[in-house]
Amino acid sequence: MTNLDFLFYPRTIAVIGASPDVVRDRGGFFNCFHEHFKGKLFAVNPKYTDVKGVPCYPRITEVPEPVDYAVIVLPRDKVPQAIEDCVAAKTKFVLVFSSGFSEAGEKELEQRLIDTLKKGETRMIGPNCIGINAPEKGVLLYPSLATDRPGEIAFFSQSGGHALNFLVRGVSSGLEFNKVVSVGNQADLKIEDFLEYFAEDDKVKYICGYVEDIKQGERFKKLARHIVLEKKKPLVIWKGGRSEEGARATLSHTGAIAVPTRIWDSVMDQLGVINAETQIEMLDVLICLKYGFKPRGLNALISVAGGGSSVELTDAVSTNGLSVPTLAPGIQEIIGATISRVNTSTANPVDLGMFGFDPKIFVAAAVEGEKDPNIDLLVLCQYPEMVRAMSKDFWDYIEATMSDGLKELKKPAVMVIPRLLLNNPELEAIRTQFTGKLAAVNIPAFPNAERPARAAYQINKYLNFMKNHGITI
Repeated sequence: MTNLDFLFYPRTIAVIGASPDVVRDRGGFFNCFHEHFKGKLFAVNPKYTDVKGVPCYPRITEVPEPVDYAVIVLPRDKVPQAIEDCVAAKTKFVLVFSSGFSEAGEKELEQRLIDTLKKGETRMIGPNCIGINAPEKGVLLYPSLATDRPGEIAFFSQSGGHALNFLVRGVSSGLEFNKVVSVGNQADLKIEDFLEYFAEDDKVKYICGYVEDIKQGERFKKLARHIVLEKKKPLVIWKGGRSEEGARATLSHTGAIAVPTRIWDSVMDQLGVINAETQIEMLDVLICLKYGFKPRGLNALISVAGGGSSVELTDAVSTNGLSVPTLAPGIQEIIGATISRVNTSTANPVDLGMFGFDPKIFVAAAVEGEKDPNIDLLVLCQYPEMVRAMSKDFWDYIEATMSDGLKELKKPAVMVIPRLLLNNPELEAIRTQFTGKLAAVNIPAFPNAERPARAAYQINKYLNFMKNHGITI
């Protein structure tokens, strides 16, 4: 196994091509490291003697201390010399941010970098990528990603844009990342190297990634089985290039030749990998896993205020792999005892009518409904802006009473909070606050039912795989 400790926990960093101009400092690496890196930072650029008060050297070979992690932000033609200097300086890891190598047809230029690396022990990420985000050491892609809670998720990505986008999207959704890496063309260090490291990292409990192609197929399969079955860490992978046109796009993006989707899906099923089809699906699976949402079956109880909404929710979960069985008569009778028999239904979906806006009735129906042994999970729905439009005080009462009552649920549950009114900061704040209160009682929230239904299907499939191998999660 390649020891990547000095990559994710560097003591020293050098930015080759550092500039006081944030725009010219491609990617803003130096600026971000200057603000947050918990170690020694060096600038390398023959044009300056210092950058923001940090000593600047003409070449990395002149930096007075060994460098653990060097970031190259130079024009493509200057990269080979910079790599030679890094090898000569015995730099442990180097990131090549620059693009224009094999993904642009310049395979010989990329091979030149590899040949140079073979002369020493320096390892390279890229080229054509944005490197790592390691919050424990303050090695960040954006200053706003600084956190005192680095979390338990490791994420690798063959796309720099997806690495950053998913990281930002995940953090804003409540996920916490321990380590993130953008691997680019994988000329040297490959996805498999990071999978192997993450597998043995006790700080990492969930591994996820964006893949366009796999360089070392047999090694990948062996590592995936080790991660899933031996380390018991969920492995969630989003495969790019699922369509014929998308596969063609991967070639110009990272020089990747995408594996045919049919073959990929079959192999992932055999390995127990949670095989996400979109970035949002990968996000939703991780959110559900974080909150312990682990359905042992696919039978859902749906509860909502409104007949049309109950139909809509049923269609949404049914078309995404779940079932909506009729509740047992005795349970229906108990739920119906506190509501009108007119314009309501207790069969499942449970349409509570206007009584669904009474938080005590809503919670009681959920608590009673989950007692049905045929129910595996609950899909609950509330409309904050509808209630808020009627009465602010009433919504405040609903929010407090409901979140407190739902913590008594024993089976996995999600809340659907449709976004009816858009571009309204006040209502966005209300939804965010409600989502936070639900999160505090381990109930994830989503803007529609399709997303949690699909996540439930994927997680249940993973749990069945583990069960078939004698492992209970």
